[in-house]
Amino acid sequence: MSPHRVLSPGKSLRRQRGVSLVELMVAMVVGSLVILAAGSLFQEVNANAREVLRLADRQAVLSYALDTITAAVRRGDASPGDYVLRPAPDGESCTLHEVDSGEPLVDGLAYDGSCEDDQVLEDLGGGLYRITLNLPHARTPIRLHAVDRLQAVSAAENAE
Repeated sequence: MSPHRVLSPGKSLRRQRGVSLVELMVAMVVGSLVILAAGSLFQEVNANAREVLRLADRQAVLSYALDTITAAVRRGDASPGDYVLRPAPDGESCTLHEVDSGEPLVDGLAYDGSCEDDQVLEDLGGGLYRITLNLPHARTPIRLHAVDRLQAVSAAENAE
């Protein structure tokens, strides 16, 4: 007798090949969970990428502002009143302005009730200046020191 049985058209096989309805439903649920997890992961990665781009833009703007102030101090073209903070258009942050040009340099600095109270450029004497910018959600402000080269040389020569 051959390994395959030949059935007459009226008889059915007890063993069917393929998947049952329950197996199909389980496979669909598992597939749906995998697709949901992949979609969720994609959304999270996309949100993180947008946040990284936003922070990179912010860092570039801050770098520009600090470079501008530092260069002005080194040339001897800056004094404490040359850079001021004013309320930003959003009303929730401060904008750093250059007084001479009136142009804004950095927007979105920390707002603690009054922008005008914060001093951006402070003369420490002897040609040394401190630049201070308060960032939102930062524990400590960014502080840089810059030297007016001509004033520092003059102070050193006078000390001799």
